[in-house]
Amino acid sequence: MKTDVFGLTINYKSWDKKQALPLYVAGNYEIDEAIVSNNRFIVMRPIGDLPTLPAMKKHIEKIQKIDDVPVAFYLKNLSDFRRKGMLESNIPFMTEKQVFLPFIGTLLMEEKNNALYKEKFMFSTQQLFLMYLYNRQNKLYVANVGKKLPYSAMTLSRAVKQLEASDLFLVYKDGVNKVIESKYDRRELFERAKPFLLDPVRKYGYIEKSRIDENMVLASESALAKNSMLNPSKLITYAIDEQKMDINQMENELVDPNKQIRLELWGYDPKLFSDDNVADGLSVALSLREIVDERIEEAIDECIERELNEK
Repeated sequence: MKTDVFGLTINYKSWDKKQALPLYVAGNYEIDEAIVSNNRFIVMRPIGDLPTLPAMKKHIEKIQKIDDVPVAFYLKNLSDFRRKGMLESNIPFMTEKQVFLPFIGTLLMEEKNNALYKEKFMFSTQQLFLMYLYNRQNKLYVANVGKKLPYSAMTLSRAVKQLEASDLFLVYKDGVNKVIESKYDRRELFERAKPFLLDPVRKYGYIEKSRIDENMVLASESALAKNSMLNPSKLITYAIDEQKMDINQMENELVDPNKQIRLELWGYDPKLFSDDNVADGLSVALSLREIVDERIEEAIDECIERELNEK
């Protein structure tokens, strides 16, 4: 079966692992495998009443213990309150009028005038946003950005338009040069941008320590521990651009933390803004913002404070 949603072609087929699920999950959903933009994911359609957000998260976990791919819910109706909760909880969903698939960096909605807009930043936009913050200047010239980000002029143009559409930036011409300028100072800009920002981690797995290479940098709690009072975990975490690692060469199971590392596959190159072989603090903070742990939360706050300190 094939459907077209806002120009996204989604191909469906029956998911053959449903029998491995607990009955309370399998009996309450129609479950299919889907492919969109070369990304495979699972679609869960509730049969009866919609589950609570905590229940949805648990049901996603049950699926991913069997099949380690993203999971999205297809919902016939979605209230504004539930939509807001699912966005804040980063729970992917689809309806006839809304699509939120963060694993491909997409949120599309149908406005009254049938115009389509993207609410979550694309990964290219997120990198442009981070470059603005790390540039530490009021103005960022797009021509200079094009020399540093690995994107075509068309992709970069879309990213600039999305920044402008967020209403956080002014975009104007300085002579023949296009300029990006924030409406806010760096601290307020980051806070206001949080609803638009994506978790950079697309997938993760485990590899042997001997396979660490120059494309990888410390990430997650390992990066936090490097620059804060957080005690380092025995299991070291690195990150790499997903384009530079074949997920089939990674293990799903942690067997020995003395011999393995946890490897995150990011939607953009974590080396781009890295310092001293450590992923940039703002991206690390975004990758950990769903974790409820007072120690980590304090370390994240310290990290953000350091990165956004006006120099």
